[in-house]
Amino acid sequence: MVDKKSDTSHLQKIRDFWNSRAGMGKWAGTNDIIAKQLEIKTIASYAQDGFQILDFGCGNGITAIEIARQSDAQILGIDYAKEMILAAESLIKGQILKGDVKFQVGDVESLNHLDQNFDLIYTERMLINLSDWPTQKEAILCLTKLLKPNGQYVMCENSQEGLNAINLLRAQAGLEEVIPPWHNRYLRDAEINTLKIPGIKLVEINHYSSTYYLISRVVNAWLAKQEGNAPSYDASINQLALLLPPIGKIGQGIIWVWQKI
Repeated sequence: MVDKKSDTSHLQKIRDFWNSRAGMGKWAGTNDIIAKQLEIKTIASYAQDGFQILDFGCGNGITAIEIARQSDAQILGIDYAKEMILAAESLIKGQILKGDVKFQVGDVESLNHLDQNFDLIYTERMLINLSDWPTQKEAILCLTKLLKPNGQYVMCENSQEGLNAINLLRAQAGLEEVIPPWHNRYLRDAEINTLKIPGIKLVEINHYSSTYYLISRVVNAWLAKQEGNAPSYDASINQLALLLPPIGKIGQGIIWVWQKI
C-alpha cells in the first residue's frame, strides 16, 4: 500500500528543492549548462511560427523564452514551484521576442482546467521528478490529451538505459558510476514500450545527447582523472561535443515524440 502522507512529503521536498534553485539563473535547472544548451536547441527544432505551445515544468522559463526569441509562437509555461514562476516572470522582462510567453503556477491536476489545446507540448526533465512509473504515466496521459490533431508531445527526459550505457563505458575506463540525483526517477524503456494511448502514436525516439554524454561523462571525466582533477562541465572538450551530431544510442538524455493521429 502506498503511504500517501509519505509520498506527499517527498513531493514537497522536491518542490522545496526546486524553489531553492529558482534564483540561480541559467543554472537553476541543472549545473551542466552545455547539456541545457543542447536540450534547448533540440526542443526548439520542433517549434514553428504560429504554434500554440505548452512548456510543462517550465522552471524559470529559460527554454520557453529562447523558443519565443526564435519563433513567433504563443507559449504557456507552467511549473509547480512558485519561486520558479516568479523567477521566470522576472527573466522575461525587457526581452525582445518574436513570440509571446505567459507563465503560471500549476501541477498535473491543473491540466484538467486548461481550456485550450496545443500544437506542441514539451517537458524537459520534468517527468523524472515524479516518484514512480504510474505517476509518470498519468502525466503523459494528461499531457497528450491536450494535443491538437497532428500535434506533438516532445518528451525530453532522462533514460535509465541511457545512463546504464554510459556507466558501462565509465567502468571500462576505470571511472565511478554516475548515480541519478535523489529527486529523480529516470524513465525505463520497458515501461514506455508498454504504453498504449488511444489516438496517440510514438513517432520518433531522438538520441540527441549520445555524443555529448560520451564525451563529457567518459572522455572528459577520464582526462580529468589523469590530471588529478574533478571534471568540469564547461571544459573545452564538452564545448566541442555540443557542436557534433549525435552518434549511437547512448546518453541519458532522450526525446520521445508522441503525436496525435
